[in-house]
Amino acid sequence: MEGATGLAADVLLPEGGGPHPAVVLGAEAYGVNGFIRGVQERLAGLGYAVALPDYYHGNGPAEPDNYDDFTEVKEHIGRLDFTRGARDLAATVDAVRAMPGIDPRRVAVWGYCTGGTLAWLAAGLRGDLAAAVLYFPSQPVFAELGPARPVHPVDLLWQLTCPALFLYGDQDKLMPPGALADLRARIDHWQVDAQVKVYSGAGHSFTCPRGPMRNAEADRAAWTDAITFLSERMEA
Repeated sequence: MEGATGLAADVLLPEGGGPHPAVVLGAEAYGVNGFIRGVQERLAGLGYAVALPDYYHGNGPAEPDNYDDFTEVKEHIGRLDFTRGARDLAATVDAVRAMPGIDPRRVAVWGYCTGGTLAWLAAGLRGDLAAAVLYFPSQPVFAELGPARPVHPVDLLWQLTCPALFLYGDQDKLMPPGALADLRARIDHWQVDAQVKVYSGAGHSFTCPRGPMRNAEADRAAWTDAITFLSERMEA
């Protein structure tokens, strides 16, 4: 499948006849790798058509499954154009919605890490999504603003019109307690339809399949919370 931006996206369809609900996945900063394909397969097994776009456009990390060295990943995050990435995911929503066998009323975004930020921004660009599942978005606030990062995502929270679920660990250094409190305060102030789930003892990227960041207990709990949230909002 190819969207309006020319972005190729791999689409996995569930078994059975449609119309199917659909999810557009935002990969973590490693890009399209074994982990995110595993998420794609799990969601397809639950009855969702799942589109996985490559927001790196073929120029992502050379070792996307290497969770032992973050040097290359950090370099790619530093070079990423977040405006383009968010539009990539938003365009994939349109492309999926136009596919035969897809229920256009039931399309959601779901993202991890940097892909969680892009899914958050894509949801803010649109007013027609059924839900957004946002695993530890890594850039609620950018280090500095510029053409590729023109506004802090948290300052666009008021623009989020679909139900959203934010999932963070309570030890996430990218979202410390004060930032979590600020996120919740903005949700309340702007009356955004969003929930924040926090998992004890978990740091950033606690869903990693291996390595020091992995927290298996938080991973299992967050998956249950995410699937429950998604299924309730994607009912036919």
